[in-house]
Amino acid sequence: MHPLADTSALVLLWCGHEIYRTGAVEQYCRKLDLKNGIELLRRCNAIWPEYGNVIRYRKTCIAETAASLLMSGTIRQVVIPAAGFSMLGIELAAMFSGLQVFELDRDGMPVKQEITRDLRYAADSSLHCIAADICDCGQVERLLMDAGWKRNEPTLLVIEGISYYLHKRTSRTLWEMVDTGSPVIFEYLVPLSSVDAGRRHIPEAVFTEIMTYCSSPTRVTCWSEDELKLERSVSVDRCYSLSEIENNTRNIDEPLFPERKDGWIEVAMMYRNSR
Repeated sequence: MHPLADTSALVLLWCGHEIYRTGAVEQYCRKLDLKNGIELLRRCNAIWPEYGNVIRYRKTCIAETAASLLMSGTIRQVVIPAAGFSMLGIELAAMFSGLQVFELDRDGMPVKQEITRDLRYAADSSLHCIAADICDCGQVERLLMDAGWKRNEPTLLVIEGISYYLHKRTSRTLWEMVDTGSPVIFEYLVPLSSVDAGRRHIPEAVFTEIMTYCSSPTRVTCWSEDELKLERSVSVDRCYSLSEIENNTRNIDEPLFPERKDGWIEVAMMYRNSR
């Protein structure tokens, strides 16, 4: 089993692999050792024991949206920056024939390529794990093309779990990289002012705990739906709040996120405008 770093292990401990359905993901999970994330999980759960649902909701929404977009067969490329050891790319490559999935991250990609080498993907599909600094968008584009990515063909771009650590111009450059009409799934942290006053301490404390534990800078980047709608290079189709995602995935009497303002993570479905 391959031991993951604390933050990578934390996310997988939170979400589990049950939200994914393919044998490839199950096989992959058996190769991962998540023990380095246990202490960080304990600390974050001490802030709010239900935080794992935030990660599960977001990942369920993104996985289902991605699968829906790929169902028509018109998109045969997926690019996932800062993928780390996540399972989404594996799931999509295992579900859809003829799909090329390109994952990028600064660390761990050679290891991930090795441990995913014998996974069962759909016919003519494959996973490419590319070592790259996603803040260097020129390098990202060059390495993608070297791996077989076709810049002028439709691409599904999935930006998940990273926008809050990136300068806004980096996010813009990433979604400007794909061809006109390409779908972009963009997960983001909303400003604290948009969160109910009784809930603001949760994301603030969790992000501070993670960054302090990992000795990382504490600045985070936030987006809003209104702000995204002002962007010139993309058009927003819709935004999913945690409340809406919960309503679509759970049938419960006491929801964790009754209203939009009760959540702090959202997922935007956007399309690349003409260059």
